[in-house]
Amino acid sequence: MSRRYLSTTEAEFALQRGKTVEVFLGGFLAHGQKCIRWASFNNRGAEVEGQLWESIDQGSEDYVDIYTFESLSSEYDEPVRVEVAENIELAASKLGIEEFKFVNQGVVQDEYISYLRAGT
Repeated sequence: MSRRYLSTTEAEFALQRGKTVEVFLGGFLAHGQKCIRWASFNNRGAEVEGQLWESIDQGSEDYVDIYTFESLSSEYDEPVRVEVAENIELAASKLGIEEFKFVNQGVVQDEYISYLRAGT
């Protein structure tokens, strides 16, 4: 069985290779609608940029492409918050993330499936 989560060091190395790293943050209610939240991290030279994303939960086990879900904040696909820091842990902390369950880009959809199956 393969391991899903990256250590902080592995996440930093992925960023240095030009890859994106993500964290699924779960669901919440906004204006009576079920919504989800996740963060993505990219290398920005000597710094890491963290982006917080929120969307209306429009998925199911048959449709997990969270990147296509309607944005909660606007009709444009833009993060709700952006933070820049010297490393991924600090960028995540600035976004309010306390549990560092970093995954490679795209694996966040597997996290979403787990969330759906948990019925949360």
